[in-house]
Amino acid sequence: MNEDAKTKFLKALRNDIKTGEYQKVFSGLNRISMHTDDFLMQSKYAALFKAIPKDALALGEVRIAILATGTVSHFNDILSYWLAGEGLSAVIYEAPYGTVHQTILDPKSGLYAMKPDVVMIFTNYRDIKCDIPAGSSHEEAERVVKGAVGEFISLWHALRQNSDCYIMQNNADLPFHRVFGNYEGTAVWTRLNMLRNFNLELAKSVLPGVTIFDLDHISSAYGKKKWHDSRYWYHSKHAFALDATGLVAYDAAKVISATRGACKKCLIVDLDNTLWGGAIGDDGLEGIRLGNGPDGEAFVDFQKFLLKLKNRGIVLAVSSKNEEKIAKEPFLKHPHMQIKLDDVVAFRANWNDKVSNIKEIASSLNIGLDSIVFLDDNPAERQLVKSILPAVSVPELPEDPSNYRAALSSLSFFETVLFSGEDRAKTAYYRDNIKRSEFQEHFTDLSGYLENLDMEMTTGDFDSFNLPRIAQLINKSNQFHLTTTRYTESELKSVMEGDSSHCMYFKLKDCFGDNGLISAVILRKQGAETLSVDTWVMSCRVLSRGAEEFVCGRIVSQAKRIGCKKIVGKYIPTKRNRLVALLYERLGFKKVREGGGSTFWELDLDENTPPVYRTFIREAGKECI
Repeated sequence: MNEDAKTKFLKALRNDIKTGEYQKVFSGLNRISMHTDDFLMQSKYAALFKAIPKDALALGEVRIAILATGTVSHFNDILSYWLAGEGLSAVIYEAPYGTVHQTILDPKSGLYAMKPDVVMIFTNYRDIKCDIPAGSSHEEAERVVKGAVGEFISLWHALRQNSDCYIMQNNADLPFHRVFGNYEGTAVWTRLNMLRNFNLELAKSVLPGVTIFDLDHISSAYGKKKWHDSRYWYHSKHAFALDATGLVAYDAAKVISATRGACKKCLIVDLDNTLWGGAIGDDGLEGIRLGNGPDGEAFVDFQKFLLKLKNRGIVLAVSSKNEEKIAKEPFLKHPHMQIKLDDVVAFRANWNDKVSNIKEIASSLNIGLDSIVFLDDNPAERQLVKSILPAVSVPELPEDPSNYRAALSSLSFFETVLFSGEDRAKTAYYRDNIKRSEFQEHFTDLSGYLENLDMEMTTGDFDSFNLPRIAQLINKSNQFHLTTTRYTESELKSVMEGDSSHCMYFKLKDCFGDNGLISAVILRKQGAETLSVDTWVMSCRVLSRGAEEFVCGRIVSQAKRIGCKKIVGKYIPTKRNRLVALLYERLGFKKVREGGGSTFWELDLDENTPPVYRTFIREAGKECI
């Protein structure tokens, strides 16, 4: 849709605002807006979104403090709009211009009064103090760079003392101008190389609960010459070109959303003209374009990119209108095929509609539709999925396959602020789960199936080694999450060090493989005799195998060990955690009250003999209960 068409469409949406059709307006905005649109269009999107009453959309609140060394007032409304697309309603505090240090160092500043979830330290390359004389030594260059990074580390520590916020810190958007020309890339002491080394040292110095917002990548993608339009800086202290605002706001919204646990878990791809050129059913193995010629090379590189996504934890699946045997031939026989069948968790090649296949894949993996990205070269197939499954993300693919990789990458669907070793094994986890489902079909009763899974659970207290995975599980879990609490790594570290906290993790393996760390529990002692379940999350991959009962049994054991006579818990309902609405009841707790939509539960360990949670899971080194 060109700019004139968008303008007419927005005019129609304004009329819908007047009649109170707010969801229609929001859906329409989401359909036409692009983060690459110019500043004028971004402002129109933001203004129309602002006209929608906050309570008209079911958005979760996120509180953001922006501390900037440049002008950002124009940025805030556009950021709010793109955050709404991530399901978040932004409450934004903007510190007075150029008061980053003062605001952070003053414990009575408005920053701390608003209790932010996220703090953005919005700096640019002009703020980095790392100029040294030409010809300086490597040692001097290193010393100055570490000193410049140290200033920001000090700010992070100061924030940590007064807030539990997540910190987003810009790196340096490298300047366009060069005093020494090409030699700037050669000598370690040049301004350009000093800033490059600053960015690397900043990344090396990241603390738990801090992520680097890659402003340099965004400026490079936009184009350095356009990004650094000096008129904006000298006239109004805008650190970058106004037309780049949508790009920055969109990426910032994706990162902020990632801090809240929102993420895409699965990429479902079509085959013909998506993973290779041509149609395997018509052209045959030798006729598809893969490996030879411009298109063939582009498809190979695109597959390599998808493999890298798979290796970092994104699950790959296939949905194709094809005969299954024919569709699998390239995976098995084509010499240039990069993705193999072992890389694909769910393979649906049939003549069913794509909507049915996607729903079936989501069900088999036990993930929500909003965790899925669907790639298909066919506009009609894309439109069908968009219209019937609006929760699924369906990017527009360009006609030229050489642009597939850039198109997918630019949309930042798979943003994350954490990476754990278990991410590398995600494909194996989901594939093993499918094997378990197939294994279950051989049994007529659930008990026989569970007994033959040969399950073993390892338990432990939170520790620094497992903390990244624990933080990831707490922040990404939505279905089995009783209280919706979210914690950064640094917050978890404080919790596990607290005298009244008891934090446990659980790892499960069985005859099909290792499920990894599947559950985390944070318990807090209240008074002398009450243990409160602050947080209980579990991977949905292991539901209905007795893991819930096993974990609850360990909670009861912990309560008894520390002399508690009562365990209390609460369930805070969300759109996605209805799965655990009656969990406490099933585990023998009594509902004691309701309030604000939440339910409160209690297990009296003194009243009667507490329930014994029998499972077919044995604790490592012990027999089953």
